[in-house]
Amino acid sequence: MTNTHALASEAIDIVLAGAPQRVTRLELGAILRRMFGADIFVSYVNDGTGPYADPVELNMGAGRLEAYDRHFRFVDRLTPQLYSAGTAVTVTVDRAGGDEFVADFLRPQDMRHGLNYFPRSGGSGGIDLRLWRGRRARAFTEAEAESFRAFGDLLARVLPKQPKPGSAALTPRELQIAELIAHGEGDKQIAQQLGISLPTLRTHLGHAFEKTGSANRVSLAGYYFRHHQ
Repeated sequence: MTNTHALASEAIDIVLAGAPQRVTRLELGAILRRMFGADIFVSYVNDGTGPYADPVELNMGAGRLEAYDRHFRFVDRLTPQLYSAGTAVTVTVDRAGGDEFVADFLRPQDMRHGLNYFPRSGGSGGIDLRLWRGRRARAFTEAEAESFRAFGDLLARVLPKQPKPGSAALTPRELQIAELIAHGEGDKQIAQQLGISLPTLRTHLGHAFEKTGSANRVSLAGYYFRHHQ
């Protein structure tokens, strides 16, 4: 870790600045990568079923987040284990073998050594912090986990919880749109079926994204299937 105290102070300043939640998490992620010499940062919000909503990332790629939401979260056995610990946990994945999540998601991204923090309280709106190093780097140490844990616990106390995704109910029109998206319809088809313009459709979509904590159409479809099936 480099300049830990200065970086920790900078991180707290970011938290207290009152910027939008996603901006705050991204700025924190940049600090955490420097503090712990990590390659990748990812953070999710607990949607009430687990740490699956409103992801942000640094150095991973939005396409990989979409792939996770679309498929890999359903075969991911590692994250639920780490989440259940309710603290900071180190993990190193095998160089060969492993299940589908390890072989086809983590390894192609060179995510070998992880340091994952999940708040002890859990519950809707809780924010997690995840760091990963590549195969050429050393594993995270228990001392680093202790520092990360103390830092994460402090953030959990200081950083306001993200409102529960879906806490503001979708309107009937927004729910119609979410259902059609979940069944693979495109914007033009949805607008035609509902008799609305594309700008109006996209306004409804924006509201649905905000209410459900969805970053994109795939996430909104996932939300619909989780809560309305």
